[in-house]
Amino acid sequence: MRCRYRRSGIADMATQVQPPRASTFNPTAWLNNLVQIGGGYALASGRKLWLVVEHCPADELTPLMAQIVGHPDRAEAVRVTIERRQNGEG
Repeated sequence: MRCRYRRSGIADMATQVQPPRASTFNPTAWLNNLVQIGGGYALASGRKLWLVVEHCPADELTPLMAQIVGHPDRAEAVRVTIERRQNGEG
């Protein structure tokens, strides 16, 4: 961890530069949470990810979707998890 220093040489704790944290996204837990709030999922031809969210409460769906929107690596992890389930691997 690197710190920026004032001219006096004292570390300014408010301006510490934190290293990036590793992602803690869990696609299995994400799918389970989607189902728990009333949603569903499927993979269509071409590995298109279909999420069924018609009856999900918006206040529960919004933070869940925010975890994958704009994160293609996470959406891919969800696809792989669904494929594994379809193949009886998990």
